[in-house]
Amino acid sequence: MKTPLLLLTALLFMQAATALQVNTSKKKAKQPFVAMFYNVENLYDTSNDPKTNDDEFTPAGKVPWTEERLNTKINHLGQVISDINKPGMPDIIGFAEVENQKVLEMLTASAALSKSKYSIVHYDSPDERGIDVALLYNPATFKVISSEPLSVTLPGNDLTRDILYVKGQLTSGEILHVFINHWPSRREGSDVSEPKRMAAASVLRTKTDAIQKADKKANILIMGDFNDEPANNSITKGIGALEPTPATSNNAFYSLLYPEFKKGEGSLFYKDWDLFDQIIVSGNMLSRNKGLRTSTHDAAIFSAEYLLFKTKNGEARPNRTMGDKYFGGYSDHLPVYVIFSL
Repeated sequence: MKTPLLLLTALLFMQAATALQVNTSKKKAKQPFVAMFYNVENLYDTSNDPKTNDDEFTPAGKVPWTEERLNTKINHLGQVISDINKPGMPDIIGFAEVENQKVLEMLTASAALSKSKYSIVHYDSPDERGIDVALLYNPATFKVISSEPLSVTLPGNDLTRDILYVKGQLTSGEILHVFINHWPSRREGSDVSEPKRMAAASVLRTKTDAIQKADKKANILIMGDFNDEPANNSITKGIGALEPTPATSNNAFYSLLYPEFKKGEGSLFYKDWDLFDQIIVSGNMLSRNKGLRTSTHDAAIFSAEYLLFKTKNGEARPNRTMGDKYFGGYSDHLPVYVIFSL
């Protein structure tokens, strides 16, 4: 009778060892790295800054901007960020149209984000309206090595936002170079204002060229509101970003949302849908089968139902915060995101 008992004991031991091995492998499975970009539409505090043109975003503005409305917007943005990668959270989040460090601290302290313990990279830029770009990051998954604002000089000495550059290390040990952009608008018309966006593209490309000269295998992620679409000159000629194809070049750049652009999808609406909010990566991250990598299938426009409202004709539009009156929505832009495998 001892032999069957010994066999049973051995079998149970082997099953337990196998289960332990499976559980251990699951624990060691690498989590994806998620990057998000969001133009949050005029995230101002309620104080009047005498150095910038922010008067309309105060309680005394034509459409009063109050603490209650600011807090509502903060909670709305926290909801969007927490919904992007459920049940997880984005590892890095690039922003456009934030006024200062204060509103970013309010956002990181919000109910939806406080447990994620995001850190902030932000520099005040010379924009006349006082709006900047910024980056939130999870220090457990993205260790910042260095950061700097890249100043953009425009024709006629006009003022605009800096480009934010952040160099960080992932949990895999790989280095990721991140650029957050908010290029000059088309307010004067797309053709007239194009040289301004080409100037921003030149600043960006000078920096990426230097990075790739030092490391041909550099991982570069470019996100932002470019006020141009993937097929416009500032993107195709300025940055040199192409439509992704199976035959990618490691040192070239590719617009991950190009398939959405070709389908007529967009991240904001002005007379028609435009895809100004884009994610661009260096080609080496598209051609690998291991290490930091992604694909067009892993990038998307986040268009949750609550981020949209229906017109009288039943057409969807971004559910914005305010315009000529207070709407109480989220932003006039939709966020975009990309998932990387490690």
